[in-house]
Amino acid sequence: MIEKGNRSQGTPFFVSNYNTQKLERIPLTEKLFQEEWLQKLIFENPQILPVDNLEIGFTPLIPLGREISTSVGFIDNLFISPDGYLTIVETKLWRNPEAKREVVGQIIDYAKDLTNWTFDKLNSEVKNRNSENKGIIEAIQELEELDEEYEAKLIDNIERNLKRGRFLLLIVGDGIRESVEDMVDYLSNSAQLLFTLGLVELQVYKAITDESYIVVPNLITRTKEITRAIIKIENSTNSIVKVESNFSEPKNSNTNTRTTITEVDFFDELENKTDSETAVFAKQILEQAIKSGYHIDWNSGSFSVKILDPNGSGQKITMFVVDRKGMFYIGWSGTQLKRLGLDYNLSSEYVTKTAKLLPNIQQDLKHKDFWNRNSNLKDLRLVYNEFMAEVEKYKDLIIKKSEAIANII
Repeated sequence: MIEKGNRSQGTPFFVSNYNTQKLERIPLTEKLFQEEWLQKLIFENPQILPVDNLEIGFTPLIPLGREISTSVGFIDNLFISPDGYLTIVETKLWRNPEAKREVVGQIIDYAKDLTNWTFDKLNSEVKNRNSENKGIIEAIQELEELDEEYEAKLIDNIERNLKRGRFLLLIVGDGIRESVEDMVDYLSNSAQLLFTLGLVELQVYKAITDESYIVVPNLITRTKEITRAIIKIENSTNSIVKVESNFSEPKNSNTNTRTTITEVDFFDELENKTDSETAVFAKQILEQAIKSGYHIDWNSGSFSVKILDPNGSGQKITMFVVDRKGMFYIGWSGTQLKRLGLDYNLSSEYVTKTAKLLPNIQQDLKHKDFWNRNSNLKDLRLVYNEFMAEVEKYKDLIIKKSEAIANII
């Protein structure tokens, strides 16, 4: 009998043409490392944190400062995304057994304190921690260009996220050995905030050829040793606490309907930019897509309705996209089909048929798997059933052609 056990973390090996060498793990509890070293590592290399697996709207991480002063202490690392979402990082080396209990309450206290801040106060504190007196907008502009209109909207979004407590809280250290259930006690008074709390383990290995290190973010969940878990606080009148400690992929990812902060803000912004009826319609599209077995990919400003490659490669094929401005469009699927060995013209025909349903929409002359312009949800609403019928036909055709390829192989 085969008994299915818990997933475990293997030891990395360095493999070259000449030898194979097991990498030596360096416990962060050694005196070689201090929390200041860990803070600096994360601040200078924020990409090592698995934020895209937690909340896509918080990526990419843009460093704002270290040791940001609050009324309850100093935030180790503070980051922001180009859309104005703040990530608070608290680093901890678990030399002190009591530190586990203290750090969870501590990072939540930081979040609570920030809800009383304005953009101006945050910007002032960021400038104080920057030798060049660089503020939030300047930090974001180093990554992407901002015009005056978007800059004003960005500041409004930061203000809104501060007020609502929409943060990503990351505790980063060398292992969590306290059960997730015990940590709920620290969260019982925080249900008025809407945040995601992530526990991340960093494993450090000594490199082979020089004095550098190999850092591995550990995303494995075990029954007793929790190396990463998510505790989601739903902002509701019932003060619901959802604890999620299993990071294995669900058998059917389409049934995973957990609402993320990104999703909440998507519909808030959609309603602000359009109206309540359009937002309700977009939710209906999302719910029906999930119910019909489609895969949903969330981006910071849109959601994409996709199908997974029927032959199991893991690649995705885009059916259509809905964005936060009330627009929707199709595209890319022709190139995606080609990667899977399917006929590009399947996508071209899909584009042609769906374009006929909508006013002022035609097939793009250069890119046959795109429309010549985006449509809007109000126009889609009038022909939604007909549009989804074409989507279903396209999906069925892709599945049929994929099965034919699989039989040939």
